[in-house]
Amino acid sequence: MRPRSFTDDELLDTARRCFLEHGPSVSTDLIAQELGVSQAALFKRFRTKQELMVRSLIPRNPPWVAEIERGPDARPVLEQLRELAAKIDGFMIEQMPCFAVLSAAGARPAKVLKWDKESWPGMRPHLALVGWFSQLAAEGRIVAPSPAAVAMAFSSSLQVPHFMRHTLGAAAPELGADYRERIVEMFWRGIEPRG
Repeated sequence: MRPRSFTDDELLDTARRCFLEHGPSVSTDLIAQELGVSQAALFKRFRTKQELMVRSLIPRNPPWVAEIERGPDARPVLEQLRELAAKIDGFMIEQMPCFAVLSAAGARPAKVLKWDKESWPGMRPHLALVGWFSQLAAEGRIVAPSPAAVAMAFSSSLQVPHFMRHTLGAAAPELGADYRERIVEMFWRGIEPRG
């Protein structure tokens, strides 16, 4: 009988589900069973369980990245900022369980995958945000002497509350249900053109 063929995406999706359901100690045998292949087939694609775990749990390109790489549209900037903030926030909600499993495993993704600055998965989203804010500044639709600083501050302000809740649990400061909207409003007041 011919072995079942599978794509890397199928493998990574199955592994991700298994790691999220069972934690970092899940056996590669269970992952292989879920995928319907042999354990040896897994290790033909990924050399170690840790590499499989890191690759399956590290975010792939979020869908909003391609959208902002196209640049801002003609709608009001504040409206676009609200949409972008909602997408980044939703992405972080989805990713926090993955970060939790990696943290519990003591995994060091940069070491496992031998990342440098250019290959780090967060670089494309960061550069896309920088480009997005740069285009708005060039069009005079925002004031941003440093689009890179604006991009970093904007994305960080949306990410940090998730990490605080993850690391501090009940001790994390309560930011309120309208936190995201308040962040967007604060950013807009800082970058909106004057006069």
